[in-house]
Amino acid sequence: MNKMTGEKVFVSWSGGKDSYLSLLKAREAGMEPGNLLTFVNKEGCSMSHGLPLQLLKNQARALVLPQVLEPVTWGEYEDSFHRVAGELKLKGFTGGVFGDINLPEHRSWVENACSRAAVNSYLPLWGMEEEDILAELLQRNAELLIVALRSDLLAEKWLGTILGRAFIQELKNKGLSPCGEAGEYHTLVIHGPLFKKRLEVKFSGYRQVEKVSFLNYIL
Repeated sequence: MNKMTGEKVFVSWSGGKDSYLSLLKAREAGMEPGNLLTFVNKEGCSMSHGLPLQLLKNQARALVLPQVLEPVTWGEYEDSFHRVAGELKLKGFTGGVFGDINLPEHRSWVENACSRAAVNSYLPLWGMEEEDILAELLQRNAELLIVALRSDLLAEKWLGTILGRAFIQELKNKGLSPCGEAGEYHTLVIHGPLFKKRLEVKFSGYRQVEKVSFLNYIL
């Protein structure tokens, strides 16, 4: 990514590995990430990862970054993004950082949505090899808790474990996306660069929603 010194940006934030590495790369490119933007469902959990609000708030505090938690439905998502991006623009934000890697339809959505809101879009992971992304995260000592997975594709024993080489090998053996680009699994970053303290996560068992198993959190 080219140096964009001083540009104030928000980070599209899932709480997981891809948005986290995008945050790190944006800072290293000279940007000033000033807000984590997360859309949550009406039940108060993040849209894909199923993370409760309190956990997301604790994570933002550990990173010492402000956040916006915006309740939406999938049908309201685009209009809500446009409205929130406009509000952030009025506060001096000129761009957004996104963790998309290789899905053209995702990049197209991001670029169109940001263009509509008249803010710049940055995708610092775009075009990277998925295994390289995981290798870089592990090299940076990021601790990635596996918080959801497709139970028709992966064994539930991995839920609640820290992503490591054994899990990556399991994905490769099964011919699955190393970064879970088709929703095979989701992570929560609990420690690494920028964290002032390790995020404490308590859980007991898991819950099933269609084909996806999510950790049950104790708050």
